[in-house]
Amino acid sequence: MAAYVNSVAAKDIHLIDDNGQLLSEKEMTEFFLTALGGKGGKNTLHQIGVNYHVVGVFGGQSSGKSTLLNRLFHTQFQTMDESRRRGQTTKGAFLARAKFERDDEQTEEEFTTRAAAMATRESSESKETSELSSPLFVLDFEGTDGIERGEDQSFERKLSLFALSVADTLIINMWAVDVGRYNAANMSLLRTIFEVNLQLFAHDRYVKEEKPTLLVVLRDFTEDDTVHYYNTVRQSLDKIWTNIVKPEAFQDASIDALFNLRFHILPHYKLQRPAFDKAIKDFSRWFTVPSSDHYLFHRREMFRGVPLEGIPSYLSNCWEVISNSKDLDIPTQREMLARHRCTEVKRTITSTFEECCRGYTERLQNGELVPQLSKMLDSEVERQVYQFRSETKLYNPTIVKDTLAELEENLLTAELKLLQQYAKTIAVEVLASLDTTISVSVDGTIRWLLQETQMVPFITGNQGVDEDRERELNGTRISKSHKINTFIMDSNKCNKLVFEFWSRLCRVLQADLDVLYNKQGHQRQGQEPKRPGTIYGRFSALVAHDLAMQECIGHVVMDAVYQKVCHRFSSMAENASETIHQAFERILTRRPDGTVRFFNTIKGLQSAEPQARQSGLVLLGCLLYYRLKLEHNEAKNESDENNIHGGKKNIIGSSNISSNCSRAVKHLLSERRSLRVRDNSAEKRFFFHYTTISEPPSYPTDVPMVTPGSAVVSDDTLDGDCILLSQQAVQRVFDLYTQKCEFTMQTQLRNIESGKQNLPAWVLPALLLLGWNELWYVLSSPILLLIVVIVTVVFFRGFIISQWEAFEETAPTWLVLAVQTFFRHLQTVYESVVPPLSGMERNAEAVITADNGDNVDSISGVRHRDPVRSIDVTARSSEPQSKSPATSILRPHGDLSPSSTPGSSLVRRMNKEKNM
Repeated sequence: MAAYVNSVAAKDIHLIDDNGQLLSEKEMTEFFLTALGGKGGKNTLHQIGVNYHVVGVFGGQSSGKSTLLNRLFHTQFQTMDESRRRGQTTKGAFLARAKFERDDEQTEEEFTTRAAAMATRESSESKETSELSSPLFVLDFEGTDGIERGEDQSFERKLSLFALSVADTLIINMWAVDVGRYNAANMSLLRTIFEVNLQLFAHDRYVKEEKPTLLVVLRDFTEDDTVHYYNTVRQSLDKIWTNIVKPEAFQDASIDALFNLRFHILPHYKLQRPAFDKAIKDFSRWFTVPSSDHYLFHRREMFRGVPLEGIPSYLSNCWEVISNSKDLDIPTQREMLARHRCTEVKRTITSTFEECCRGYTERLQNGELVPQLSKMLDSEVERQVYQFRSETKLYNPTIVKDTLAELEENLLTAELKLLQQYAKTIAVEVLASLDTTISVSVDGTIRWLLQETQMVPFITGNQGVDEDRERELNGTRISKSHKINTFIMDSNKCNKLVFEFWSRLCRVLQADLDVLYNKQGHQRQGQEPKRPGTIYGRFSALVAHDLAMQECIGHVVMDAVYQKVCHRFSSMAENASETIHQAFERILTRRPDGTVRFFNTIKGLQSAEPQARQSGLVLLGCLLYYRLKLEHNEAKNESDENNIHGGKKNIIGSSNISSNCSRAVKHLLSERRSLRVRDNSAEKRFFFHYTTISEPPSYPTDVPMVTPGSAVVSDDTLDGDCILLSQQAVQRVFDLYTQKCEFTMQTQLRNIESGKQNLPAWVLPALLLLGWNELWYVLSSPILLLIVVIVTVVFFRGFIISQWEAFEETAPTWLVLAVQTFFRHLQTVYESVVPPLSGMERNAEAVITADNGDNVDSISGVRHRDPVRSIDVTARSSEPQSKSPATSILRPHGDLSPSSTPGSSLVRRMNKEKNM
């Protein structure tokens, strides 16, 4: 890294021309690369860092500044030819790299190897060699007091300010004979330098330790006493310092507060050439040998702390401010440089990482899935972050920290985007495994709701309804003539049931989705729970130990399930009349245990109708507003972090999660969401107000709502996107629902009438009287009695059952309960005497029952298809489709074919029993 005499080095460059134009950053960068050997590219500048120094020289025109630099640093600045003319030679500013002399015993190869090795060390064994490895750059500025500029000192001031912004040491070239003079000794130049340095120090953020060295060199000194000259120069400098206007903070400060003042003399260049050459050689040790008592650079790094790779941008910014006569603030310029450099490195690293991610994306598109993808990406992220820190460690720490945070955010975004692409591919398999589970959860919750609605009692007229209660029920009074036949719904209990429906659905679905986070799945009767790791199917080995991928898959599946359930209820709301009518048919034609119920009397049918109608209206209340939402569950994150992915507390504990988890895992954990019920103050009031089963429920119009599509929803407003039914839609649905219920009732009534087989009242007494002898003969013969009983049970079973059902529907309740209790005791005695069926026989009987399909229940027999191409997870039931009436109760698009209507099913059943 060192330049030495007789080596090939870069020539000087015209940094600032006589018109004040600065060299471009690209040309400056090329110069530095060439000056450092032209190998390694910008990485060479990065390796140098701040381990370099800059020396500038000022002095009167034609005072031998360039000659001094050429002799002192072995540069090749142009010098004046006195034999031809005297005048301006250096215009603006020139920049070159200094060369060093090797020891006589040291070869060129040894010198280069030693210096280059020391350039890469942070601490060296030999301080002298270490400093030799730091490049030294020399600035030759235009001379002052020239006829070309005349009295215009503006350019001189700009150059002085520029020199102080970059140079560690500023050499003032002064003739010894001019000591004590003002103009000839360049005191005006020194005054300018003092003023501009005060301008720099006046800034609040200026580092006080950043004092440049002001080295006054007395040329052509022929006297023996140097003390007198030094004192004279010092007195002149102090006088200038006293006369300039200083900021309040520097009123009592001396010149040493702004500069490190140094003095040196040199013999006459022509008259004492041997002595001059010897003095120059000794003088050069001030710049190259740290062990020298006069060594100038007490800090290894450049005193402004600007890395060499950023010096072109730094010089450009400083000169732009100076040229526009603006206030130059060195700390601000360093911050601008740091921000520019950090942004440049961030952009490069981000581009490199995105290119890496594109490679993985192409592999995914080709059908290849990469195991442990997140770990590979995390390693690449760590490598890129380390690269950023190594390239920006010399810049402003605050800016580096802020830019690093932005870089990490960019890398994390790119990483999560790639992981999400992989997760979507695997999520198809996961959604397929959860399809039936989610569908059964929704259907089971709706069945639970319909069962619970049968337990909600009515407030009937014969129970005594006062006028205040009547006025509360939609503001209308019920006439006394209709109170007996009017069924008033308990609005509060019905709405509580609606809210409990959504709460229960939320809990059940969340329990099903907990398997995504390696928790035990929800176990249902007759089904084995999903176990962690089994839901990934053929991808289980791929994501077994990839925590980030598992979390990402969980996010994708959670969103998909939420959207599917939302679409399911939206579809149900679009065809709400058919949905609640199917609920009505279910309650009407099925017992609480799920078995089919046939009515034998009109009284029994009419007694079941009110509860069935109420069930449909309660289900309509559930379709008013979609009350599920996905919400960040920060309160549970700490406990989840201790249990995620197989309970690896040793890896991810609440106390050390920040040090052991990757950025992607920590981010995904913070973004983990769960299902919640919408229950803000407005949503708690957004329920129907039920009156009677024959009147439509009142729509809640007094609740504030946010317009659909709005991004912001406050805690006291409704989300317009979640409202499934409008006020007009509710009225229309209720009218259609009423018509369909009446049609179903008419069908059931016709079935009852067609199935009646009533005999005249005199037939049974006449048969008993005429056949008394035969009856007594049968009763007195056990064998004949047994045969008659068997024949009666076999051939008149349907008739006996229908008569028993008619008895249950028409007889007093106390009598029905007494008879039922008697038969239960009788069955208990029978089971204690007759041994139960074996396991094989029970299975055979279950198969036969399933084939007949009489008692099979199904909530949803139709599979809903979304417009989007994704897995359907909510509408397909795992139970076989029932052949009985009122199946597929909650299908958004019900089957209205004659074969599925309750009337036709009942007619076929009744005809079958009649034929028997």
